[in-house]
Amino acid sequence: MEPQHQRTYKQARVYDVAFSFRNVAAECDALATITQQHGRGPVGAVLELAAGPARHAREFARRGAHATALDAVPAMNHYAQARAQADGVALETVCADMSAFRLSARFDLAVLLMDSASYLLDNDTVLRHLACVAGHLVDGGLYVLEMGHPRDAFGVGTRSTQSHWTAEDQGLRVSTRWGHDDDTFDPITQIDAVRVHLQWSGPEGADELTETARQRRFTANEFDALVRASGCFETVACYGALDVSVPFDNAPAAWRMVPVLRKRASRA
Repeated sequence: MEPQHQRTYKQARVYDVAFSFRNVAAECDALATITQQHGRGPVGAVLELAAGPARHAREFARRGAHATALDAVPAMNHYAQARAQADGVALETVCADMSAFRLSARFDLAVLLMDSASYLLDNDTVLRHLACVAGHLVDGGLYVLEMGHPRDAFGVGTRSTQSHWTAEDQGLRVSTRWGHDDDTFDPITQIDAVRVHLQWSGPEGADELTETARQRRFTANEFDALVRASGCFETVACYGALDVSVPFDNAPAAWRMVPVLRKRASRA
């Protein structure tokens, strides 16, 4: 699968600052609770897919888990490893396609966050991806995805996420616009041509980039059907955020679709 928004993701430090507003510790608390409630107990080994800066994998590593971060962009892998070393935590980084990878380890928990599922552009790729992830989980292991809310797929009501924001860290100021009003959408494939604009300035200078790439909108019933068709997982829960107190519904607090998939037991 060809990585999308490659130029954007090559700017690893800029991207990391852009999304530094995330409360990673609280989100990992939620993932740990989900694993306790629906999986095999505490998170002993975790795989973060399309990991980017691998903030969640690094947080689990700090908590004593064996953590692996997989991303298709080498710059992100190098950046994540450098940050892990600076933090003094052990992190394995892997450069690979999230629908076609092979690791020797098996995991209690795999996660795909930040709506990175939107880069799975067709049903065959989704099914390959699910089979690949399932092959790296222990029986009863969990796969948690953070996906766009279906209200945004249908353009119903107020958009669940902001398209423009500014963040700053250690003197690096980043202005991000993810998606524009004139981006084209194909209702047959459910794929947007999403234009991303990054503008940044800091001690090392200033620059900007604009890049357009494809991202897919998923509906709830559609994704559930794909999970069933995979034969690898059962859906055991769904939340409206990476917060177990937020149900998956149409209330404003539910700004994401967070399905929790449990791997089916292997047949002898």
